Amino acid sequence: MSRNTSSTAKTLLFWISILFLGVMFWKLVSSNGTGSANGTSQPHTSDWALILLNAAPLILLVGFCLFLMRQMQRGRTGFASTGSLAARTGMGYDLHRLEYGRKLIVGGIELPFDKGPVGHSDGDVLAHAMCDALLGAAGLGDIGTHFPDTDSKWEGANSLLFLEHAKKLLDEKHLAIEHVDAVVITEKPKLGPHFPKMRDALARALGVSPDHIHLKAKTNEGVDAIGRGEAIAAYVVATLSQR
Repeated sequence: MSRNTSSTAKTLLFWISILFLGVMFWKLVSSNGTGSANGTSQPHTSDWALILLNAAPLILLVGFCLFLMRQMQRGRTGFASTGSLAARTGMGYDLHRLEYGRKLIVGGIELPFDKGPVGHSDGDVLAHAMCDALLGAAGLGDIGTHFPDTDSKWEGANSLLFLEHAKKLLDEKHLAIEHVDAVVITEKPKLGPHFPKMRDALARALGVSPDHIHLKAKTNEGVDAIGRGEAIAAYVVATLSQR
């Protein structure tokens, strides 16, 4: 049974109980009033027993109504708390052209290769996509909003600084990083052997354990600029929760 259906059933049962409560109270008062109308000034023991017998279901029904009210209140509280703990997901993407003579930095690690990304900062495609995913999940814009390429302050900057800044913004909104899943697309070099160091570097920047970060690598099967070795790209999905 869904939460809405359960809540509706409880509400209906509550009002039916209230209706029966009113009827039983009326019967109790009527029976008591009848004894007075017949000229009985002092109720006998049997009269008190009759009143107690009539009142017992009334007392039970009052208790049942109070129980229903409690359950309905707890249901509303549970729904509110569940809503506040809902997961938030963001997606990030980045792509950089590759040129000879530049450093190739992916996931905060410099890799031995004859080409590197063209970018305003160090061109770390994985860190950039990850930053966008985190900011997107938190509803805080994108990397260009916080680190515009028109600002000389960020020229050649280590992209792990962007992740550290994103983590501070998440902390301010009381958001915790649950999981980050990323895929880097490039023809060369092979990235798999470098994943452990990348995960460690990224985890340190984000203040989480490495098992919060999962990395994958794919080629583009020789298709388009990435397939020709002219570019590198990354996709990242980040999941956050409210603390």
